[in-house]
Amino acid sequence: MKSQGSHLVQRGIGLVEVMIALTIGLVLLLGVSQAFLTMRETATTAQQLSAVQNQQRMAMYFLHVAVSGAGFNPDPIAKSGEVLYPVSGVFTAPGQTLLGTGAGAAADTLSVRFTASAGGAQQGCSASLVAGHTYTNRFNVANGFLTCSETDNTAATAATTLNLIGGLAGMNIVYGVDSTGGGSVTQYLTGAQVTTANFWGNVKTAQVTLLFTNALAGQPGQPQTVSLVETIPYMANI
Repeated sequence: MKSQGSHLVQRGIGLVEVMIALTIGLVLLLGVSQAFLTMRETATTAQQLSAVQNQQRMAMYFLHVAVSGAGFNPDPIAKSGEVLYPVSGVFTAPGQTLLGTGAGAAADTLSVRFTASAGGAQQGCSASLVAGHTYTNRFNVANGFLTCSETDNTAATAATTLNLIGGLAGMNIVYGVDSTGGGSVTQYLTGAQVTTANFWGNVKTAQVTLLFTNALAGQPGQPQTVSLVETIPYMANI
């Protein structure tokens, strides 16, 4: 009589199980890929925004130094402002050291005059200033850059144009004017209006608006440009 032992039946993985496993793996892979792409886009956007913020700070820094330092005279006893800054070029009055053009169409310009001092590392647009020389700096936005054309008036050399900061779409400036002689700002005027009213000697502040290309432009609800506004005192008239 034959004894019958128990038999273990072994069965391989079927096609259905393989397809299910592949589908689950594909879904997980797609999820991980999408998460990676989202993280990379977020990191790229953050870098772009950080770069724009740095550009904003640096551009406004140059203009702040220019406006607040316009008319600087290291030795007012030896030479008055009228002697140091005579009528020349766009400056039509003796002692005038600030001039703007434009009517708020993102194409305004700003011109300043100053005298370099021995310790004037933060003066001007370049690092090669000669102490005691007077300079004219003209700022505008061209080809996406805040540019500065710097002229050494004392040496009577040709202007050197520098591209300072990129990513700009335009610049608007209005000037705080003391039109009554009371010592404080009574109204804000464009450069063209100040020139028409002959109020450059009455300017107390310059309110600068820089328009930057928006790194997020094209996304829903995002404008083409973002603006940075700062009011800068014109120390020569305060």
